[in-house]
Amino acid sequence: MQETRRVGLVVNPTAGGGTAKEVGAQLARRLVDAGFDVIGLSALSADVALDNVRGRLSELDYLVVVGGDGMVHLGIQAVAATQIPLGIIPVGTGNDFAAAARLHADPDRAIEKLVAGITAGTTPRAVDLLRVEGTGVIDGGCWVAGAVSAGIDAAVNARANRMRFPRGSSRYVIAAIREILGYRSWGYRLTIEGVAPTPPQRAELETFPGLLMGARDDHGEHTLTWEQRGALVTAANGSTFGGGIRVAPNARIDDGSLELVLARDVGRLTAARLFPLMIAGAHLRSPHLRAISARAVTIDSLDGPASSPVVYGDGERIGALHIRVQVHRGALRLLG
Repeated sequence: MQETRRVGLVVNPTAGGGTAKEVGAQLARRLVDAGFDVIGLSALSADVALDNVRGRLSELDYLVVVGGDGMVHLGIQAVAATQIPLGIIPVGTGNDFAAAARLHADPDRAIEKLVAGITAGTTPRAVDLLRVEGTGVIDGGCWVAGAVSAGIDAAVNARANRMRFPRGSSRYVIAAIREILGYRSWGYRLTIEGVAPTPPQRAELETFPGLLMGARDDHGEHTLTWEQRGALVTAANGSTFGGGIRVAPNARIDDGSLELVLARDVGRLTAARLFPLMIAGAHLRSPHLRAISARAVTIDSLDGPASSPVVYGDGERIGALHIRVQVHRGALRLLG
């Protein structure tokens, strides 16, 4: 007799304007009807929910989260680099990682595909995650599915998280406009590892102020350094943040590299001109920005601790500088 498979379920009841609660209940009913044992692990706080998951992880065959990128962030803290697959029903403000993974945006269709897939025993996809560690990171380290932000991009996230209206991705656009109006820059020292540019890409990199390229190693890769005042530093696994802002249009969640996007200290007027281009993913044509495919990046602040930028990952505050971000290929087994 086949043992009943167990699904851990975590729902953010406030996601999607409160619709996630009913979506979670619908998913639970469908899983029970399909013969699964559903273990509810939700809680009033994300920290308690994560503790619930970690405490029961050895009992689970699958973990499924219902919500936005914050719930994805919670889920990967528990299952990254394990054999437990993660399922995602996107019912959040941004759903950027779900979009990067090409999951159904409609919750009903996402439930149908997820239940059908695990009922049929479909092999999960292996996708990359970013591991963030360093003295500035809360608890010393965490996993990130989408993007690590350490500049105006993080400031936009912080402001958007404080806003209650409007709902939806337009909140990030308004937050970005307000941050641009109060424009500021930060002093950075970056060490960028595992860069293998083509000759045209190398020529572009060498013309970017403050960016220096080291000698090629035995693997044909270079280590770069960047010491400069800048406005934006994003280490991206997925292409978007903030509900579709295409900060790293070339990033892919399964290519074994992170996409590092740098912006110089451009000033308020240039930042205002670049932001609409970023929404469309056309900002990398600007001489003020560069995108670099790499394996890892270490980010330090040249400013004092009081002026150091905050750091966000998957829309959640994860600390401040100093940090090191490294891509881990295939660290997540993803359902759907």
